[in-house]
Amino acid sequence: MTKSVNRVDYYLKDKRLLSTDIVHWDQYITALRASDTVTISKTEYLVNKINMVHDSANLVLKVSVEPFTMNI
Repeated sequence: MTKSVNRVDYYLKDKRLLSTDIVHWDQYITALRASDTVTISKTEYLVNKINMVHDSANLVLKVSVEPFTMNI
């Protein structure tokens, strides 16, 4: 049995920062929803919005992020 491979794309405004294939889809979505931040190329971002869309035969998770700024 072959597992379906879906994709997750991370966007900062209209710029795609990262696109990757996901095999363990349910686990990935659970972890992403539980987290407030993601690290992409050694830069931390806040997860702003998560959308799930269909792209031909696959699902695509589109994650909007914004720069993480820590106010002390």
